[in-house]
Amino acid sequence: MDALQITRRKLIATALAGAALSTGLFISSPAAVAGVKLKTSNKRGLANIKQVRLGSVALACLTERRRQISVGGGFRSMGGASQATVQTNLSGLTDADFQAAADAAYTAVIAALCANGVEVLDNSALLASLQESEPVQANGAEYAFPEGNKQSSKAVMYGASAFGGYVPLPEWTPTAPGLAGMGSMGLVMSANRVATLFSQRAAEDGVPILGILIGVSPVRIEADFGSDWRVPDAFGNGGLTRTGALSTETGLSSHPLLTRLEVFPTSGKPAQVRTEEEIGIQGGVGSLTDTTDGVTQAAQGIGNVLSVLGGSGRQSKTTRYTLEADVPSYAAGVAALSGDVTTALLGGFS
Repeated sequence: MDALQITRRKLIATALAGAALSTGLFISSPAAVAGVKLKTSNKRGLANIKQVRLGSVALACLTERRRQISVGGGFRSMGGASQATVQTNLSGLTDADFQAAADAAYTAVIAALCANGVEVLDNSALLASLQESEPVQANGAEYAFPEGNKQSSKAVMYGASAFGGYVPLPEWTPTAPGLAGMGSMGLVMSANRVATLFSQRAAEDGVPILGILIGVSPVRIEADFGSDWRVPDAFGNGGLTRTGALSTETGLSSHPLLTRLEVFPTSGKPAQVRTEEEIGIQGGVGSLTDTTDGVTQAAQGIGNVLSVLGGSGRQSKTTRYTLEADVPSYAAGVAALSGDVTTALLGGFS
């Protein structure tokens, strides 16, 4: 894989117009994109692309995010490590709402390609061939997957209506390791057959075929670690103590593990562009409530929801939040995010 640094502008946020605030809708405006890191493979397959056909545009919509941190005590601490866990679940969206978001993403992807000088050709014959040789997957399947660093998530997969469902490509579907991922083997085989078909059709037609997957996360969970000095007590507990905090913030962002652009060139092996970091859209997409004890209550300090200190004996705390999505804001936000992510991924073309 080749590391590539985009220096044109940074896709961190899309400004919200005042009128949009009253309706909950997102309106994209030019936003800086400097420093968004990309990884590419097979640069030759990314060169001189002026016309394409779209073989798949899909969303991996995260419905659950979970993160845990452990904080050990200082060298004089008599207790064990403390643990804190935050879990946020997305609710309030139906199959029709996710489908509307996927369709909005499809429109935004086409617009972004055209705006960046890439002509999108008719793909009806390609899709007909796809349906005949490899039926697409039904929308709405949910997959759990580990993210590393004591994080895990669940995502539902949706393709735009134009594709008749979710058209998988290799490495697109999030899977758990070991036996837990065995149930996805059929989908993996299907994705490999789709990739073979796209390579053949691109060579025959002389037009590259693109597939775009965007992982859409409604929240970010950040960890912050530090240290604190505590005066030792009579039992010797204290001294230099490590501290840790988890914070949850709402707002749509792309998920790096589930966001990528696949290119099937007219010759040679497929190419890929991936983001190494989140690309975000500012603005709320719903209301966050604390449902830790089974009783809904307003979340306090969304940007600083939990803090756990180590060094004074073992502690364990789990906080659960439910994000009740605002449907128009979610669909509009996904559209804005999809356009920005596509523009960023096109930075891998040469």
